[in-house]
Amino acid sequence: MFSCTEGEDMEPDDNQPLTNDLDFPFTLSGDESRYVMEIDGVEVSNYAEILNTLNTDKSISVNFWGPSNDFNFGGFNSIPLGTGTYEAGHDLGPGNGTFGNNLFMMGFVKKEGTKYYAYSAHEYGFLEEERVPGSSATVKIITFEGKQTSYKFMNGTFSQFIGTVEGQFAGTFKTKDGKEVKVTKGQFRIVQKLPPGAEEVD
Repeated sequence: MFSCTEGEDMEPDDNQPLTNDLDFPFTLSGDESRYVMEIDGVEVSNYAEILNTLNTDKSISVNFWGPSNDFNFGGFNSIPLGTGTYEAGHDLGPGNGTFGNNLFMMGFVKKEGTKYYAYSAHEYGFLEEERVPGSSATVKIITFEGKQTSYKFMNGTFSQFIGTVEGQFAGTFKTKDGKEVKVTKGQFRIVQKLPPGAEEVD
């Protein structure tokens, strides 16, 4: 297991003023992967996971399941690898799947079926016309232990992040037409282990 912040384009934004309040206690523990947050003061909590993406060499993407097990309820794309505090719009440099463009951290949440975004409504964040003015999100990764791991299990070979990631987040998420929600007291703890009997592959 390792923790890293290698590479100039992955350095945290600690030298920038934070746009959102992360001064609240981190309370999640145990091996259950989950998140909790308040959207306009209403608490939401469910399963949290790390998604496989084209850019596992430089970022993780965190996904939140919502009410009625809506697997596309919220999350953050392209969080740099390693501990640190990052603002939505953080530039990670050129990314896979971006057609030569840079990769930017962005986030989204749903309220009453409508998606609200932080920084951009575009998955990779580079399309100017998809930027969402006035939105913001701050993500603080407080624990980053693990790596993208290939392993053999039963009759297949798989690759996923194996380890533990903990973080806090908050922000002002907006639609492209200006509606907004406030996300506060966000936190997640994701624990992913090799399945019993799996064999790691170099």
